[in-house]
Amino acid sequence: MSPAGSARTAGERSRPRDRKARILAVAMELFHRHGYAATGMEDIAAAAGVTAGALYRHFPGKRELLGRALAHGLDELLTELGTATDLPHLLEAAAHFTLDRRGTTVLWEREARHLSDTDRSEVERGHAQAAHGVTAALRAAEGERASGRDLGLVAWACLAVLASPSYHHTTLTRPRFDELLVSAAAAVCRTDVRRPPSAPGLPVPVAGILPSTRHEALLAAALPLFSAHGFDGVGLEDVARAVGMSRAAVYAHYDSKADLLMATLRRESEAAWYALNRALAESASAAEALERVLRAYAASATASRGLSGLLVSEVPRLPDEQRESAHRTQLAYVAEWVALLRACRPELDECAARVAVHASLTLVNVVSRRPEVRRHADPVDVLTTLGLSVLLGTGATTATTTAPRRSPS
Repeated sequence: MSPAGSARTAGERSRPRDRKARILAVAMELFHRHGYAATGMEDIAAAAGVTAGALYRHFPGKRELLGRALAHGLDELLTELGTATDLPHLLEAAAHFTLDRRGTTVLWEREARHLSDTDRSEVERGHAQAAHGVTAALRAAEGERASGRDLGLVAWACLAVLASPSYHHTTLTRPRFDELLVSAAAAVCRTDVRRPPSAPGLPVPVAGILPSTRHEALLAAALPLFSAHGFDGVGLEDVARAVGMSRAAVYAHYDSKADLLMATLRRESEAAWYALNRALAESASAAEALERVLRAYAASATASRGLSGLLVSEVPRLPDEQRESAHRTQLAYVAEWVALLRACRPELDECAARVAVHASLTLVNVVSRRPEVRRHADPVDVLTTLGLSVLLGTGATTATTTAPRRSPS
């Protein structure tokens, strides 16, 4: 036996105790950086410093490894939250966890469709347990003042804010980043959202009808398909079937699946920009414009997963040039929000304002899909109230009042 072979055998026999934890950490990093589809078991084994055989002894396949990695990240979060003695300490623990592991939450958002039903249920239970912990801490902190408040909804909104750094790349020194995140989450916790007077069933989604022109029908059909199944899970034949066309006929309108995805993103982005520009045109002040654009964004998010979901999950699948174009558009859109917020709160520097804007956007994107908000008579109003609490740092608003409409001059 060669000396190298002896060293390898001895290394394998040693099997450090943290090997499985290291594999899970490496898998999370690679899945986050390259995506589930583009990451192989061999890549993970090489990055973790183990043989492929050793990796398969721990995890039978990539799907199981993704499930274990996400569950492991949640277990670590729940352990951190479990050490908190009160609400302020819980918010600090959650902020530290997110900033130490910024890829964890966005990975769940982007790759959950690849999980088995069992793993998905386990991860969902972990999220529910985290929300229950925040709810309990809120109730303990508020005492009698908690009566009538929708603490469950506020807890989910708080967790969305704390997870928001996973969805952007703004960098700040620690502990300043931690402090900004905790402050935004605390503002949400102070927001007085009342429980709905009754508990009606969730509204039944309307299927809707497609446009009559084929080009527009393809765009309208592609958005929910890409959102539900991802770029890799949708073929042009699926989109064609949804509008009653042949796969070959699609090429008269779009050169490729990537071209169709980019066109869908562009259309959703144009709608967001139209709403923003209209809010600016109809507003007499930056504060009024900020509320209007937030309300419009909440209305769009409530109606459809739309742009936010595609930006998180599918932009990495685009060719380099198109991906960079989508990112530039997103950055410019966020910059408009940042400018409005700084006009309202001149004490904020650009980085702090950007953190607050991303926290508010993430809150709307995440909470708009929760059943807790859809039980309210006006989910858009609730989301606007919560989002404004993050942007303005108040958390004291109990109702949102839209200023009178003005015609553009």
